Amino acid sequence: MRRVLVSLCLGMLVGTLAACGSDTDSEITNKMSKKDRESLPQPTQILVYDFAVSPGEVSADSAVAGRLQGAGDDPNSNAARSSLEHQIAAIVAEKLVEELRDLGLPARRWNGPATAGAGVYTIEGQFVTLDEGNAAMRLIIGFGVGGTEMETLVQAYAAEPTGKRLLAEATVSSESSNMPGLAATLPAGAAISGIGVATAISTGVGVIREINTDVREGAEETAEAIVELMEPRFEKLGWID
Repeated sequence: MRRVLVSLCLGMLVGTLAACGSDTDSEITNKMSKKDRESLPQPTQILVYDFAVSPGEVSADSAVAGRLQGAGDDPNSNAARSSLEHQIAAIVAEKLVEELRDLGLPARRWNGPATAGAGVYTIEGQFVTLDEGNAAMRLIIGFGVGGTEMETLVQAYAAEPTGKRLLAEATVSSESSNMPGLAATLPAGAAISGIGVATAISTGVGVIREINTDVREGAEETAEAIVELMEPRFEKLGWID
Protein backbone atom coordinates (compact mmCIF):
# COMPACT_ATOMS: atom_id res chain seq x y z
CA MET A 1 0.00 0.00 0.00
CA ARG A 2 1.35 3.44 -0.89
CA ARG A 3 2.05 5.77 2.00
CA VAL A 4 -0.23 8.80 1.97
CA LEU A 5 -0.48 11.35 4.78
CA VAL A 6 -3.93 12.84 5.23
CA SER A 7 -5.49 14.92 7.97
CA LEU A 8 -8.16 13.58 10.29
CA CYS A 9 -10.51 15.12 12.85
CA LEU A 10 -12.32 12.76 15.21
CA GLY A 11 -15.76 13.49 16.58
CA MET A 12 -16.45 17.20 16.35
CA LEU A 13 -17.08 19.18 13.18
CA VAL A 14 -15.09 22.22 12.19
CA GLY A 15 -16.06 25.33 10.27
CA THR A 16 -14.02 25.11 7.08
CA LEU A 17 -13.20 22.41 4.59
CA ALA A 18 -9.51 22.21 5.45
CA ALA A 19 -9.77 22.91 9.17
CA CYS A 20 -8.94 19.38 10.27
CA GLY A 21 -5.48 20.64 10.57
CA SER A 22 -2.64 18.16 10.87
CA ASP A 23 -0.56 16.49 8.19
CA THR A 24 0.87 13.54 10.08
CA ASP A 25 -0.70 10.57 11.82
CA SER A 26 1.05 11.48 15.09
CA GLU A 27 -0.81 14.80 15.23
CA ILE A 28 -4.30 13.32 14.93
CA THR A 29 -6.50 14.53 17.78
CA ASN A 30 -8.92 12.00 19.22
CA LYS A 31 -12.13 13.67 20.40
CA MET A 32 -13.75 10.49 21.73
CA SER A 33 -13.40 9.67 25.40
CA LYS A 34 -11.84 6.41 26.48
CA LYS A 35 -15.30 5.23 27.57
CA ASP A 36 -16.72 6.04 24.13
CA ARG A 37 -13.95 4.13 22.40
CA GLU A 38 -14.39 1.10 24.62
CA SER A 39 -18.14 1.08 24.04
CA LEU A 40 -17.88 0.75 20.25
CA PRO A 41 -18.82 -2.84 19.37
CA GLN A 42 -16.86 -5.00 16.95
CA PRO A 43 -18.12 -4.28 13.43
CA THR A 44 -20.69 -6.67 12.01
CA GLN A 45 -21.03 -4.55 8.86
CA ILE A 46 -19.11 -1.62 7.39
CA LEU A 47 -21.30 -0.09 4.70
CA VAL A 48 -19.37 1.89 2.10
CA TYR A 49 -21.33 4.44 0.08
CA ASP A 50 -20.28 5.86 -3.27
CA PHE A 51 -19.04 9.39 -2.56
CA ALA A 52 -21.26 12.28 -3.61
CA VAL A 53 -20.55 13.98 -6.93
CA SER A 54 -23.46 16.44 -6.88
CA PRO A 55 -25.28 18.50 -4.23
CA GLY A 56 -28.34 16.25 -4.40
CA GLU A 57 -26.24 13.27 -3.35
CA VAL A 58 -25.15 14.82 -0.03
CA SER A 59 -27.49 13.22 2.50
CA ALA A 60 -29.52 15.59 4.67
CA ASP A 61 -28.19 13.94 7.84
CA SER A 62 -24.56 14.18 6.73
CA ALA A 63 -22.21 15.79 9.22
CA VAL A 64 -21.01 18.12 6.46
CA ALA A 65 -24.43 19.06 5.05
CA GLY A 66 -24.41 22.44 6.77
CA ARG A 67 -20.85 23.15 5.77
CA LEU A 68 -21.60 22.38 2.15
CA GLN A 69 -24.81 24.40 2.08
CA GLY A 70 -24.71 26.73 -0.90
CA ALA A 71 -22.30 24.54 -2.85
CA GLY A 72 -23.46 23.80 -6.37
CA ASP A 73 -22.96 21.46 -9.26
CA ASP A 74 -20.70 22.39 -12.13
CA PRO A 75 -22.79 24.58 -14.47
CA ASN A 76 -21.63 22.48 -17.42
CA SER A 77 -22.79 19.22 -15.88
CA ASN A 78 -24.63 16.80 -18.15
CA ALA A 79 -25.41 13.10 -18.39
CA ALA A 80 -22.08 12.14 -19.97
CA ARG A 81 -20.00 13.94 -17.37
CA SER A 82 -22.20 12.71 -14.54
CA SER A 83 -21.63 9.15 -15.72
CA LEU A 84 -17.87 9.69 -15.68
CA GLU A 85 -18.00 11.10 -12.15
CA HIS A 86 -20.04 8.15 -10.94
CA GLN A 87 -17.58 5.71 -12.49
CA ILE A 88 -14.80 7.36 -10.47
CA ALA A 89 -16.89 7.23 -7.28
CA ALA A 90 -17.51 3.53 -7.90
CA ILE A 91 -13.78 2.81 -8.24
CA VAL A 92 -13.07 4.54 -4.93
CA ALA A 93 -15.86 2.64 -3.16
CA GLU A 94 -14.78 -0.72 -4.61
CA LYS A 95 -11.18 -0.13 -3.54
CA LEU A 96 -12.26 0.96 -0.07
CA VAL A 97 -14.21 -2.28 0.34
CA GLU A 98 -11.27 -4.32 -0.96
CA GLU A 99 -8.80 -2.65 1.40
CA LEU A 100 -11.09 -3.06 4.43
CA ARG A 101 -11.72 -6.72 3.61
CA ASP A 102 -7.97 -7.25 3.34
CA LEU A 103 -7.84 -6.14 6.99
CA GLY A 104 -10.43 -8.78 7.85
CA LEU A 105 -13.30 -6.31 8.26
CA PRO A 106 -16.85 -7.02 7.01
CA ALA A 107 -17.12 -4.24 4.40
CA ARG A 108 -19.54 -4.02 1.50
CA ARG A 109 -20.77 -1.38 -0.93
CA TRP A 110 -24.14 0.01 -0.01
CA ASN A 111 -26.84 2.46 -1.06
CA GLY A 112 -30.04 3.53 0.63
CA PRO A 113 -30.67 3.75 4.38
CA ALA A 114 -28.32 1.83 6.65
CA THR A 115 -29.84 -0.81 8.91
CA ALA A 116 -29.23 0.39 12.46
CA GLY A 117 -27.77 -2.15 14.83
CA ALA A 118 -24.87 -3.01 17.06
CA GLY A 119 -21.64 -3.05 15.10
CA VAL A 120 -23.02 -1.38 11.97
CA TYR A 121 -20.82 1.43 10.64
CA THR A 122 -20.93 3.52 7.48
CA ILE A 123 -18.32 5.34 5.42
CA GLU A 124 -19.54 8.27 3.33
CA GLY A 125 -17.84 11.09 1.48
CA GLN A 126 -17.94 13.86 -1.06
CA PHE A 127 -15.69 14.98 -3.89
CA VAL A 128 -15.33 18.75 -3.82
CA THR A 129 -13.80 21.20 -6.29
CA LEU A 130 -12.65 24.58 -5.01
CA ASP A 131 -12.52 27.55 -7.35
CA GLU A 132 -11.06 30.55 -5.58
CA GLY A 133 -11.31 32.66 -8.71
CA ASN A 134 -15.06 32.21 -9.13
CA ALA A 135 -16.98 34.62 -6.92
CA ALA A 136 -20.34 33.16 -7.97
CA MET A 137 -19.51 29.56 -7.08
CA ARG A 138 -16.41 28.86 -5.04
CA LEU A 139 -17.44 25.35 -4.04
CA ILE A 140 -18.64 22.59 -6.39
CA ILE A 141 -19.75 19.13 -5.30
CA GLY A 142 -18.10 16.82 -7.81
CA PHE A 143 -15.36 17.37 -10.36
CA GLY A 144 -15.60 20.89 -11.76
CA VAL A 145 -14.25 21.89 -15.14
CA GLY A 146 -12.44 25.05 -14.11
CA GLY A 147 -11.60 24.56 -10.44
CA THR A 148 -8.30 25.29 -8.76
CA GLU A 149 -8.13 22.43 -6.24
CA MET A 150 -9.77 19.09 -5.47
CA GLU A 151 -10.58 17.76 -2.02
CA THR A 152 -12.05 14.46 -0.92
CA LEU A 153 -14.10 14.59 2.27
CA VAL A 154 -14.74 11.41 4.27
CA GLN A 155 -16.94 10.66 7.26
CA ALA A 156 -17.30 7.50 9.35
CA TYR A 157 -20.46 6.91 11.37
CA ALA A 158 -21.99 4.39 13.74
CA ALA A 159 -25.51 3.50 12.59
CA GLU A 160 -27.53 3.64 15.80
CA PRO A 161 -31.30 3.48 16.49
CA THR A 162 -31.29 7.21 17.20
CA GLY A 163 -29.50 8.00 13.93
CA LYS A 164 -25.95 8.25 12.60
CA ARG A 165 -23.24 9.17 15.10
CA LEU A 166 -20.13 10.77 13.64
CA LEU A 167 -16.99 8.94 14.67
CA ALA A 168 -14.35 10.38 12.37
CA GLU A 169 -13.82 12.89 9.61
CA ALA A 170 -10.99 13.25 7.11
CA THR A 171 -10.00 15.60 4.31
CA VAL A 172 -7.64 14.47 1.56
CA SER A 173 -6.19 17.52 -0.18
CA SER A 174 -3.02 18.73 -1.86
CA GLU A 175 -1.99 20.45 1.39
CA SER A 176 -2.56 17.44 3.62
CA SER A 177 -1.14 14.69 1.45
CA ASN A 178 2.16 13.91 -0.25
CA MET A 179 0.32 11.64 -2.71
CA PRO A 180 -3.26 12.90 -2.75
CA GLY A 181 -4.63 10.75 -5.55
CA LEU A 182 -7.57 12.56 -7.09
CA ALA A 183 -7.23 15.52 -4.72
CA ALA A 184 -4.63 17.99 -5.94
CA THR A 185 -4.05 21.51 -7.13
CA LEU A 186 -5.41 21.62 -10.64
CA PRO A 187 -3.24 22.93 -13.47
CA ALA A 188 -3.58 26.52 -14.54
CA GLY A 189 -6.04 26.85 -17.39
CA ALA A 190 -7.85 23.65 -16.46
CA ALA A 191 -11.11 25.17 -17.65
CA ILE A 192 -12.20 23.80 -20.99
CA SER A 193 -14.24 25.56 -23.62
CA GLY A 194 -16.26 24.49 -26.62
CA ILE A 195 -17.23 20.92 -27.36
CA GLY A 196 -14.78 19.51 -24.83
CA VAL A 197 -16.91 20.77 -21.95
CA ALA A 198 -19.60 18.25 -22.78
CA THR A 199 -17.52 15.19 -21.96
CA ALA A 200 -14.61 16.32 -19.77
CA ILE A 201 -14.03 16.83 -16.05
CA SER A 202 -11.02 18.01 -14.08
CA THR A 203 -9.38 15.88 -11.40
CA GLY A 204 -6.08 15.96 -9.60
CA VAL A 205 -4.66 13.70 -12.28
CA GLY A 206 -5.68 16.03 -15.09
CA VAL A 207 -8.54 16.85 -17.43
CA ILE A 208 -10.14 13.55 -18.42
CA ARG A 209 -12.79 12.28 -20.80
CA GLU A 210 -12.66 8.58 -19.94
CA ILE A 211 -11.46 6.22 -17.23
CA ASN A 212 -7.79 5.67 -17.99
CA THR A 213 -4.91 4.19 -16.01
CA ASP A 214 -3.99 7.46 -14.29
CA VAL A 215 -7.56 8.09 -13.19
CA ARG A 216 -8.03 4.57 -11.88
CA GLU A 217 -4.73 4.72 -9.99
CA GLY A 218 -5.63 8.12 -8.57
CA ALA A 219 -9.02 6.84 -7.39
CA GLU A 220 -7.51 3.72 -5.86
CA GLU A 221 -4.77 5.76 -4.20
CA THR A 222 -7.43 7.94 -2.62
CA ALA A 223 -9.11 4.86 -1.15
CA GLU A 224 -5.78 3.51 0.09
CA ALA A 225 -5.06 6.81 1.83
CA ILE A 226 -8.37 6.68 3.68
CA VAL A 227 -7.94 3.09 4.85
CA GLU A 228 -4.30 3.54 5.80
CA LEU A 229 -5.24 6.37 8.11
CA MET A 230 -8.03 4.32 9.67
CA GLU A 231 -5.90 1.23 10.23
CA PRO A 232 -4.14 2.28 13.47
CA ARG A 233 -7.54 3.32 14.89
CA PHE A 234 -8.93 -0.11 14.10
CA GLU A 235 -5.97 -1.65 15.92
CA LYS A 236 -6.54 0.48 19.02
CA LEU A 237 -10.21 -0.53 19.04
CA GLY A 238 -9.18 -4.18 18.85
CA TRP A 239 -10.99 -4.68 15.55
CA ILE A 240 -7.86 -5.95 13.78
CA ASP A 241 -4.59 -7.48 14.97
